[in-house]
Amino acid sequence: MKFVNTMTAATWVVMALTLSACSSKMQLPEAGQKVALVPTEQYVPRQKLDENKVLVAHEAKENPYLATKSKIAKGSVLLFIEAKKAKRAGKLDVAEQKLKVITKQDKELSGPWVMLGEIAVEKKQYKQAEEAFQKAILINPDNINAYVALAKVQRLMGEFHVAQNTLALALKVWPDFPEAHLNLGILYDLYLNEPKKAQMHMEAYLFLNKYKNKQAIAWYQEVQGRTGIQNSFIMEGVTTSTTEQLIAIGGDE
Repeated sequence: MKFVNTMTAATWVVMALTLSACSSKMQLPEAGQKVALVPTEQYVPRQKLDENKVLVAHEAKENPYLATKSKIAKGSVLLFIEAKKAKRAGKLDVAEQKLKVITKQDKELSGPWVMLGEIAVEKKQYKQAEEAFQKAILINPDNINAYVALAKVQRLMGEFHVAQNTLALALKVWPDFPEAHLNLGILYDLYLNEPKKAQMHMEAYLFLNKYKNKQAIAWYQEVQGRTGIQNSFIMEGVTTSTTEQLIAIGGDE
């Protein structure tokens, strides 16, 4: 999913590299662990009706990763740009070499570890990818993109419960993270046989994304057809008999 904003390419590179103000010791779920599914209902956005039966607007929480501000060495920025270009050109080993230089020079940067994980995924080195994404999160627990990347590779490894736990952690960091809700919806529906929970998180994704993803809308409709649940999980007192109703209520630009 792509978000529209006016940030420059250079700004995005800095954000991709961003370091954490402090590294914390987190316990991250990993492949091979036996874990139970954790509740995620509390992270679904809620809207209520006021005394005039008008929906009160949802105030989305700020993305904590974008709020991080740090000074990054110019050399690391240039190396990261070169690594990104090499990766796009299919020169994965070259990109990997440049990223490893950054990780040795700037041990508090999380972004290079995310890209190292992405390269490992392309090479189908899933365990190595998992370790790289975990490293990124341990360096910067607010790096929300690393959680989704980690959950995706855990899903590829067949670790569906572990992936669910990882996405729950992502929502704990940022409850209004659209991608985390979408990936939970996919996980619940296709891998965990939990269509009700899938519908709930797909509705959350569509709501936060302002109903712009037509493919997700179609998927939501299909899941809703299977569950038979017409009541909204987000909007109190609203029956979502059709997706058009959802779009009319929340799809303002």
